[in-house]
Amino acid sequence: MTLRLLCLPLVLLPVLATAQPNVLMLVVDDLRPMLGCYGDRAISTPNIDRLAARGATFLRAYAQAPQCGPSRESVLTGLRPETTGIYTLRSRFTRAKFPQVTTLPELFKRHGYQTQSFGKVYHDDRDDLPSWSRPSFPGRPGEMFEYVDEASVAGVPFAERSKVPTLIGRFSPDIERRENCPPFQAPDVPDDALFEGRMTTAAIAALQELKSERFFLAVGYRRPHLPWVAPKKYFDQYPREKIPVAASHQPARNAPIAATFHDSRFISAAWRKAAESGIHLTRLPDDPVLAQRFFTSTELRSYRGVDYGDYPDADDERAYRQAYMACVSYVDAQIGRLLDGLEQAGLASNTIVVLWSDHGWHLGEHGMFGKLTHYEWSTRVPLILAAPGKVRQAQVNALVELSDIYPTLCELAGIPTPGHVEGTSFVPQLKNPAHAGKAAAFTRYPREEVGLMGSSVRTEHHRYVEWTDMATGAVTARELYDHRFDPGEMVSLHTDPNQAAEIERLAALLHAGWQAARHSPGK
Repeated sequence: MTLRLLCLPLVLLPVLATAQPNVLMLVVDDLRPMLGCYGDRAISTPNIDRLAARGATFLRAYAQAPQCGPSRESVLTGLRPETTGIYTLRSRFTRAKFPQVTTLPELFKRHGYQTQSFGKVYHDDRDDLPSWSRPSFPGRPGEMFEYVDEASVAGVPFAERSKVPTLIGRFSPDIERRENCPPFQAPDVPDDALFEGRMTTAAIAALQELKSERFFLAVGYRRPHLPWVAPKKYFDQYPREKIPVAASHQPARNAPIAATFHDSRFISAAWRKAAESGIHLTRLPDDPVLAQRFFTSTELRSYRGVDYGDYPDADDERAYRQAYMACVSYVDAQIGRLLDGLEQAGLASNTIVVLWSDHGWHLGEHGMFGKLTHYEWSTRVPLILAAPGKVRQAQVNALVELSDIYPTLCELAGIPTPGHVEGTSFVPQLKNPAHAGKAAAFTRYPREEVGLMGSSVRTEHHRYVEWTDMATGAVTARELYDHRFDPGEMVSLHTDPNQAAEIERLAALLHAGWQAARHSPGK
């Protein structure tokens, strides 16, 4: 690899090492930017914060899809959902369908790296074998729905509780029911009694085994994905009575998508699916507001004991927020162990560490608990990259996308980026945090129940969403939010005649796509 010393702002340091860097990629599921390094003072994330203190924190990073599978596959393949056709969990990347694609870890493997995954890197435990040169550490099937039989740990000395087997909730895909699994749990057990702790121990061992080789390790933390299960000590950090609820639970005013939830096809299909599964709603979702809240929070409502019919009250919301925050802090502690392991193996000075989440999560905002929306809470994600010897601490305001991770890691490692990759390296922002970067970030996600595809474009000041008929391609609805005056996206301006020119401009930007956005102004 040819290295150059560039005269750039202080964020860029002289390159001290000549060896190709290792890569440690940390993927955290369902993590919104609810972190200390993103300005959240209610959460305790000291280890992610110390990673941010020696790297670049991207304040406006966006996922290409607000769901695990399509988002992760866009990162790992370098292809966007509109190219792969993978928009939901109903389809996934296969080698037969995309024989020309070299995945990100596979590329590093071809360039002499040892590659290995731990936990949830691709969407589920079915891994893409050509990506890895060492066996993965996926855990048992269904480990996502892990919880503890608390009766089994009663009377067992605390230090011995890691040996007590955990349980797995049964998963029924017809209505996403986790019928044996509670939505949250705070068992009084050590960290390594749960999968995240055991996985971290295995990843630390791999660092020791690989310290004489170049490696690409991907470590995927399942929490804070539901169910929110973490050791009791992390729940204790957040007294429930001190936790604030969301500032507003109202759907965005004028948002046309709320009306699509009242579509009789959607209501009847959802009602039928629930009834076939033996679920009896206490209230039929017969108005747009309740329907929007209900169906966007279906994942939460699919866990044992969560009422399908009523909206969570303030006590419920505080309980959900406490559990989510506890899981974030639990994962933060495991990341701290992993970073310590990197130091102890003597690898920290030549290892790129990149942390990202596949999408965000609503915790009551817009009246929702979940993802699967085009709103800021669902599409904006944490993204932190530390490259020792190359990057100092900085906060970057430029728009970036998760699809940009692939070409960025290639450039930092001195590996040519494959031609199929549909992202733009953000190394210019690592060199100069004030670099303007691209004009827009793009997200796609459908509402298949009503036959609509949602496509959104986020610029510096605006979010614009188009909903098109999946059968005809006709635009059936639009949304427009101005973040200069409405950072919570509470009022859609699409019906304001004064916004007609802005809508026309943003629609053109949306349809021109990611390649044009690399060069176009996008205020």
